[in-house]
Amino acid sequence: MNRPSTWLVGVSMLLLAPIPARAQTAKAAEPAVAAANARVVTELPFADRQDFDDAMRGFIATSPNEQNHYQFLQQAAAPPTVNPSLWRLAQLNALNGLFKIEDGVYQVRGFSLANMTIVEGATGVIVVDPLSTVGSAREAIDLYFQHRPKRPVVAVVYTHSHRDHYGGVKGVTSDADVASGRTKVLAPAGFMDAVVSETVIAGNAMARRAQYQFGTPLPRGERGNVDAGLGKNDNRGATNSASIIAPTDSIAQAVETRTIDGVSFVFQLAPASEAPAEMHFFLPQTRVLDLAENATHTLHNLLPLRGTEVRDAKGWSHFIGEALEEFGSDAQVLVAQHHWPVWGNEHVTRTLRQQRDLYKFVHDQSVRMMNQGYTPAEIAEALTLPPSLAKEWSARGYYGTLQHNSKAVYQKYIGWYDGNPSNLNPLPPTEAGKKFVEYMGGAAAVIARARDDFKQGNYRWVAQVMNQVVFADPGNTDARALAADALEQMGYLAESATWRNAYLLGAQELRGGSPAPRRSTVDPDMLHAMPIDWVFDMLGTQVNAARAQATRIVVNWRFTDTGQRLASTLEDAALTYVVGKEARDADVSVTLTREALEAILLGRQTLAAALQQGIVATTGNAGKLTELTSLLDDFDASFPVIEPRRRQ
Repeated sequence: MNRPSTWLVGVSMLLLAPIPARAQTAKAAEPAVAAANARVVTELPFADRQDFDDAMRGFIATSPNEQNHYQFLQQAAAPPTVNPSLWRLAQLNALNGLFKIEDGVYQVRGFSLANMTIVEGATGVIVVDPLSTVGSAREAIDLYFQHRPKRPVVAVVYTHSHRDHYGGVKGVTSDADVASGRTKVLAPAGFMDAVVSETVIAGNAMARRAQYQFGTPLPRGERGNVDAGLGKNDNRGATNSASIIAPTDSIAQAVETRTIDGVSFVFQLAPASEAPAEMHFFLPQTRVLDLAENATHTLHNLLPLRGTEVRDAKGWSHFIGEALEEFGSDAQVLVAQHHWPVWGNEHVTRTLRQQRDLYKFVHDQSVRMMNQGYTPAEIAEALTLPPSLAKEWSARGYYGTLQHNSKAVYQKYIGWYDGNPSNLNPLPPTEAGKKFVEYMGGAAAVIARARDDFKQGNYRWVAQVMNQVVFADPGNTDARALAADALEQMGYLAESATWRNAYLLGAQELRGGSPAPRRSTVDPDMLHAMPIDWVFDMLGTQVNAARAQATRIVVNWRFTDTGQRLASTLEDAALTYVVGKEARDADVSVTLTREALEAILLGRQTLAAALQQGIVATTGNAGKLTELTSLLDDFDASFPVIEPRRRQ
């Protein structure tokens, strides 16, 4: 929101707490949708139950808290409102609890979006990926200790830089244990850089869009959220925050062997694959191969709907191929930090080959059509999997899809622009919507024709054209209702969990209105882990250019507890800084602790109060510090997506 900030705001983490749903009634599946979903049962090998056997292999027990969250999925046949292929995956992901993989290797699955893998060492346990939140991680490790000897957590391994793989770290260890060396924290090189770039710099936009991707505000049920594609949403988001503890060590070599508490780990770096910083590992003693998030039971995302940097499909395929060559002959179990394992060397190597080929196919065929002059929309419509992959469950588009992954490949190589000059600088949505509606003869005429298209099952077109009417006049209740109806039916048809969630949340917000404004706040653990230069990079993204364009403010910052110094300059509406230096022409010098800065950023202390109490001391023109803070925007964590932005 472009309004003066009382101080400054950071960003929410990736998965915001659910927004309470407004009272509304989801509609039934249209006959055409029910018939289309019924046909899916005849097109895919539903008689193959191997995945269900694998998903339950080694089951020990679960927690009572996990048993009833998705009770409705116990119904064997998919209801008309859910694509049967997605229903099958949702049932598999609902199987939760503690599982034995091999002697000394266990997983807790279904407590959060990701899995926690536990490797037993000589004196303690090594926790791989401690889930999304402190609450889920604590419940998972407690379940493990109920059935295995209770020993200290001697190491935590982050396989990659996404929150569902590190957010629960303080549920299994503490800052004190890490600081004392009792717990080591190991991650791939570049881990913290990747975390900050993905969850802080663009975090507010990503967090709001993530609600659409994961469907966190949707009610659970056959007309709402059934799955997130990779697993189940962490239900503790409203009461348990995420945490982070910075790594104490990193893997920097392409292939690197480490002994952790007597257990040999062979790590393989896979940078810029599913995450900017990611790694696989092999356990030679048990012949367990863990490919983190690079080989799961779905076609993954090359560009998630929440947004991030485009992922390299060619590199992704290459790293799977490297793992196959390096470990394939020895591996007897393939696990990932989502979904369930596969057992037996033949099954493991076949799965790796298919996943390797899947990402290479998407890359190569998208580039082939791009070089023939196809636009992103044309490629997305034309691309289909070869028969050898099309009926493989693990190649289905539950999380990523061929359609939006092909567009990601296009964007990676030649950007968002499709080459057609008419698309180079189009009108923004509200202005375009008004002109479209005017050309079509007015809203009433557009809605009448769209209702006919809805009856014929042309839901994609109805959603497109009603979007124009809603952006032209967000108060048009008939347009909102018809747009919601079309999106809802598209959600019921979707095999992709992420597409279903996006469509259904769009329908929910069209019917009930966008969420009320909420001030975005920085995560305390993330803020504490960020180097000071990253904090000022974050501040730079909050400078309101219109208000700051004629202003020059130079500030020297002195942090008494860390001994750091920094000179910041606001000029040309850009906030720049130099670490370790002081400016001779500073308008004001500020002396404070890093702890005091964090308290102000988190809203626990106002700048005015900190100045009055002497927690923050200044020399020079203190008014310049106040002026600087007044030029920083707050961010709205609930900005509208399906309708025009709120007036500033």
